[in-house]
Amino acid sequence: MIETVNISPFFLCGAALALAASLFWFYRIFFNPTSTTLANVQLLSKWPDLPQGWWTDSERFQTEKRAIFSQTWICASHRCRFVKAGDYIAFDIAGFRVLLMLGKDGTVRAFHNICRHRAFPVAKKASGSSTVLGCRYHGWSYDTKGQLTKAPHFDNVPGFEKSQNGLFPIHTRMDDGGFIHVNMSASEAAGDEDPLHLKKTSQLAGISQNSHFIDSWEIKGNFNWKVIVSDSQQTFQTPTTDGISRLFSAKDSMLTGPQRLRLLTTISSKPSSPLWYQVTYSPDSVGQTTVRCDVYSTKKPDPHAFDSNTKASLKQQIQALVHQHEGIYTKLADLGCDTSSGGYEQAKIANMVDAHLEKEKLQGQEIKPAAIQQQCRSAAYMQAEGICKAMECGSEELAW
Repeated sequence: MIETVNISPFFLCGAALALAASLFWFYRIFFNPTSTTLANVQLLSKWPDLPQGWWTDSERFQTEKRAIFSQTWICASHRCRFVKAGDYIAFDIAGFRVLLMLGKDGTVRAFHNICRHRAFPVAKKASGSSTVLGCRYHGWSYDTKGQLTKAPHFDNVPGFEKSQNGLFPIHTRMDDGGFIHVNMSASEAAGDEDPLHLKKTSQLAGISQNSHFIDSWEIKGNFNWKVIVSDSQQTFQTPTTDGISRLFSAKDSMLTGPQRLRLLTTISSKPSSPLWYQVTYSPDSVGQTTVRCDVYSTKKPDPHAFDSNTKASLKQQIQALVHQHEGIYTKLADLGCDTSSGGYEQAKIANMVDAHLEKEKLQGQEIKPAAIQQQCRSAAYMQAEGICKAMECGSEELAW
């Protein structure tokens, strides 16, 4: 005899929901190409603790410079900042002095902003325009392609080749939206990598190479650069994106963004306006970061679109954003949050640093991918330096 079991309809409903949920996640994990993998799902379940000194250790910051900023593609600027040949901007990224300059051939190139001769800066202003940039120390001059055009007292020296003594180049790429990316690594192989596997920025708010530059300024902030990563913001439930969305007038504050372009750059735009802006973070030290805001327009600039009131409001909100980062950093540092569990972005940074430290351990020395010395040790350069030192020591007239 078969015994009849009375099953509650609530039980059946719960079982059905459980089965549906299981099938949903099964599909997301194994059939949806945009979903996370099973390994990632397991990884997301528990993040590793952050290393001691994550926010405050100066030595760790130096390691981050070697592991990340020395060999990672960084979104540094936009093509529309450069209109005519000789237009340039000079800035620092994690201690590296960078010079972006538009050549007469219409190509924007990046160089280390130091003279090949004695490492003095060739561009001292933050921006300007000149088809020739000269070092004030010994008068060496360079053209818009970074080639040496003038070297006083060296023109007739046997063995000295101008073609071998141009500015030190930095790998440079431009994406479809006109954003310029740089990679500090001195390795030639780094330039062969494709840094443009990000979404097509040309489809974002109409941004293209034909945008128009309006204004730029910098603010110094007392916070560690890793605070800008979303995980840290979520730690204290700080509505960063809400603050960003108010960067224009309160009556029309609907913005798309901020959209992350690389590790140190975000862009924001307002659908009802041609204005958009790029915020770039430059880590200066373990506890200080420079924030640069560049304002652009997708159309020919209208004086009324970015008047003094709009500019003042934007500056005020950027300053508020910096204060927000400073507040979070103070809590993370003072409350002993170094060993708190990190999120996906922080874990990714930690993995990059740990992998680099492992390479240094195997080689028994620090590995500095962006070290200019790796480029300087050519026979031509060493020969030129030997001549230079001999001439400086042998004649007071050559102590320029």
